[in-house]
Amino acid sequence: GTSCGPRPEAAMSSAVKVYLRARPTNGAAESFRVGEDNRTVSVSLKRTEQGLINNSADAIQFEFDTILHDASQESVFTQCAAEVCESVLAGYNGTVFAYGQTGAGKTYTMSGDAGSDYKQRGVIPRAVHHLFREMDVRVGKDITLSVSYLEIYNEGMYDLLADEIVPDSDLVVVDRDGEMEVKHLTKKKCRDEAEALRFFFAGERNRAVADHVLNKTSSRSHCVFTVHLESRSVGDGDDRTVVSKLNLVDLAGSERVKKTNVTGKALLEATHINKSLTFLEQTVNALSRGDKHVAFRQSKLTSVLRDALGGNCKTTMIACTWPDEAHAEETISTCRFASRVMTLSTRAVVNESKDPRVLAAKYERRCEELLRELAARDTFAGKAPVNYGPMGEVERRELESEVRMFLETDDANADDVPAESLRQVREAFRLFKKAYLEAVNETDRRVAEAREETMKEALKAGAGEAAAEENGEKAEEKEKAEGAEGEGEAEGDAPAEGEDATGDDAAVGDEDADASGFAAGVAPADAAPPPESPQRAKNDVAMTRAAETARKAAASRVEAEQREVAFAEYKKSVSPERAAEAAAASARLKEAKASLKEAVETVNTLKAEIDALGVAVDEAKAKSAAERGAGEPADVVDAETYESMVALKKTKARYRSTFEEVKRLKASLPDLTTAAAETRAALVKEFQEWYDKGGGLDLLVQRDADEDDMDYGEKFDQLELQRALNRDPESGAFFAAKKGLLGSTKRVPVTRTVQHMRALASTQRRAF
Repeated sequence: GTSCGPRPEAAMSSAVKVYLRARPTNGAAESFRVGEDNRTVSVSLKRTEQGLINNSADAIQFEFDTILHDASQESVFTQCAAEVCESVLAGYNGTVFAYGQTGAGKTYTMSGDAGSDYKQRGVIPRAVHHLFREMDVRVGKDITLSVSYLEIYNEGMYDLLADEIVPDSDLVVVDRDGEMEVKHLTKKKCRDEAEALRFFFAGERNRAVADHVLNKTSSRSHCVFTVHLESRSVGDGDDRTVVSKLNLVDLAGSERVKKTNVTGKALLEATHINKSLTFLEQTVNALSRGDKHVAFRQSKLTSVLRDALGGNCKTTMIACTWPDEAHAEETISTCRFASRVMTLSTRAVVNESKDPRVLAAKYERRCEELLRELAARDTFAGKAPVNYGPMGEVERRELESEVRMFLETDDANADDVPAESLRQVREAFRLFKKAYLEAVNETDRRVAEAREETMKEALKAGAGEAAAEENGEKAEEKEKAEGAEGEGEAEGDAPAEGEDATGDDAAVGDEDADASGFAAGVAPADAAPPPESPQRAKNDVAMTRAAETARKAAASRVEAEQREVAFAEYKKSVSPERAAEAAAASARLKEAKASLKEAVETVNTLKAEIDALGVAVDEAKAKSAAERGAGEPADVVDAETYESMVALKKTKARYRSTFEEVKRLKASLPDLTTAAAETRAALVKEFQEWYDKGGGLDLLVQRDADEDDMDYGEKFDQLELQRALNRDPESGAFFAAKKGLLGSTKRVPVTRTVQHMRALASTQRRAF
C-alpha cells in the first residue's frame, strides 16, 4: 500500500468552514431571515400557549462563514469548494460534504441536475473540471488522477465502480499511518475530464434512491466520491512525489418518519440513516468538547470521515436547509449541528509518497536518462549507434543468427559476435546457454533412441528364434498326420467349388484374379502401427507457435498501420504547427550534419594538399640549393618554388578557416540534437494523448456517412451537443460522459476504454 509521510513545515491548521445554503421557496419565509452581513440567520420558533406570560424565545440566531441564499451552482462551488481544490493540488487532503434534512438539496448541491443541464451541474463535476483545467496549466508537474466511489447503505459498504456491485464485499476501513483508507476499494485512473465524469455518472446511476412525500428521488445512502492525485515535478526539478485526495461527500438526509410516512424497506433505510447521522453528531460533540476518546468506529460513516472531522484534511461543510415554516424544527437542528462543526479544527499537511511503486517508477526514469546520456556520449565520440535499452525481437533474432553462425563455423572469430553493450553481452551468453542445452537434449535424445532401437532388435531376434522352433514342431506333427491318412485324399491344389480363392495361404498383396484386386491377408500377431515420431510432435508444436506468432505479428501490423494513418492525420489536421516545428528542427539538424560531413571531407582534402605541397616545396628548395652558385644569396628562389610556396600558404589559410567551421558545427550539434529530440518527443507525446483519448477513430469507420443515415434521436443529440458547445466550449467533456447514460435503467458497466472502441471500429471496418 501507499505510505505517506507528512511535512511538518508545510502544516496548515484551520477551522472547519461551514456554509449555509437555503433551498429556494415559493414566497418569502418569515421564519428564516438572513442578516445584512450575509453571515447570520434567524430562525423563528413555533409559539406554544403557556398562559398569559410566555418567556420562551421567539427565534434563534446562528452565525456561519457565509449564507448562500438564492445562490447559483457556480457561486456555491466558487465560495465553498474552489479553495479546497487548490489545496488538494498543492498536496493537502480536502473534504467537502453536504448535510441536512431530506429534500433540502444536498444531492443537487453536490451532483447537480439529474438531467443534462450543464449550468446546473453540482460541486463534484465542477471540481473535476477545475482539477483537470489546473493540471493542464501546470506544465511543470506530472499529475496522475484517479477516482473511487463508495456507498454506505444500511451500514454496509458498496463499491460503485466495481464490475459487480454486491453486498458483503471485502471493503474495510483501515488506518494507514494516521490516514483513513478503504481497503480493496476500486480506483479508476482517468486520462481526461470526460473519463472521470463518466465514472462519476456511472456510480450515480448505481446509487440507492427512493421516493417519498418530501422527495421523489431521495438518496437512501451516504456516498463518498474521492479524487486521488499523485504529483511529481518534471525535468530537473524536485523528484519527490506528493499524494493528496479530495473527498466529495453527499450524506443521506435526516428524516422524520411522521412526515415522510415511509413503511417497509424505506422505513428500515430511514432508521439506518438517522442512526448513522446520530453517531456522526455524537462524534462531532465529543470532538468539540475535547474528549480524550472519540468513538469513530461506532459507524462506517464516522470511520470514513475521521480525517475530515479532525485529522489531516482541510474540510468544508455545506449545511442545506429548507427554509419553510413547516420545516423550522429540522432547520434549527441542522443549524445547531453546523454550529458545532464550526468549532472543530484540522491540521492538514503535505503528504509525500513512500510507495515502492512510485520509487520504482522514479528509478526507471533515472535509468532512461542515463541511457540517453550514453547515447549522446557515443554520438559526440563519433561511435556507431548502440542500443542500450531493451532489445527488440528483430535484434534478438539477428544476434541469435550471428551466435549460431559462430558456433557452426570452424574458423569463426570471437570478434564476429557483437558485444557493444552489456545487455548485448548478456543476451549472447543466454543464447550460448540455450544452444548448449539444445545440444545436450539432442544428444540425450539420440542416445535414448539408439538404446531403444538396440533393445527392439534384441527382442526381435529372440522372438524369431522361438517362432522358428515352434514352426519346426508344427511341421513334424503335420507330416505325421498326413502319413496316417494315406493316399486316398484327392490330388490337386485348386480349391473346391464354393471355396474362396483367396484362402489362408494367399500372401498379403497377391493379385486376386476374380475380384481384380489384392488379397488383404492376415497381419502378424505382434503387428502394431508405428509410434508417433518425436520430431513430428515437435514440428506440430513449432507450427502452432509459428501460427500464433504470425497472428500476433499481423495484429501488430494492423495496429501500426492504424497509428501511422492517425499520426499523419494528426500532423496534418490537428497539430500542424507542432508538426512543422518538429520538421524544421529535424531539417536544421540534418543540414548541420550534412555541412559537418562536407566540412570534414574538405579538411581532409586540404590536409592532403598541404602535405603534398609541403613535400613539393621542400624538394624545390633542395634542388635550388644544389644548383645555386657560391656567390648567389640563399633566400632567392625560382618562380616555380615561389608559386608552390604561395599555393601552400593559401591552402593552409583555407584549412584553418574550414577547421574552425568544423569546430563550430560540432559545437552546434548538441543543441540542435536536443531541440530536434524535444520537439519530436513533444509531438509524439501529444499525439499519444490524442490517440489514447480516441483520436483517429473517425479514420477507422465511415466518417463521411450521410446525415440521412441518423435517426431522429441521433439528430437531436447532435443538435443538442452543438448548441451546448456554442454556449460553453468547455462543456464537451461533460456531455461526452453523459451520453449513453441517461436513457438506460440498468446498472452501467464502468469498464469501457478507448482501446475497446478502437478495436470495435477496426472490426466494423473489416466487416465493411
